[in-house]
Amino acid sequence: MKAQEALNLADTLLCSNQFGQRLNDIQSAVFVASWLGRTYAEIAKQLSYEHDYIKQVGSQLWRSLSLVVGEEVSKKNIQAVLRRYQHLQSSKQLSSAQIVSIS
Repeated sequence: MKAQEALNLADTLLCSNQFGQRLNDIQSAVFVASWLGRTYAEIAKQLSYEHDYIKQVGSQLWRSLSLVVGEEVSKKNIQAVLRRYQHLQSSKQLSSAQIVSIS
């Protein structure tokens, strides 16, 4: 999964669940940069924001995603969690399709 695909998935998950809001520009930038392995210091410098603010944005983003996917999300595990989530959703859809075709 590429960064843009992951961003689209995260945005869809947050928008379609209880949060009902799309990621804003800063959240999107923090998500993509984190996906690419950048540190909060690098992200802050790139976006011209304070390190603590970027860290706060990231922390809130991971908390929100954790609630949606039902698994703890962090900057370090975001790739593994979203890949696993996508795989599980694909498996559920495949199982549903098989049940329908058998019926």
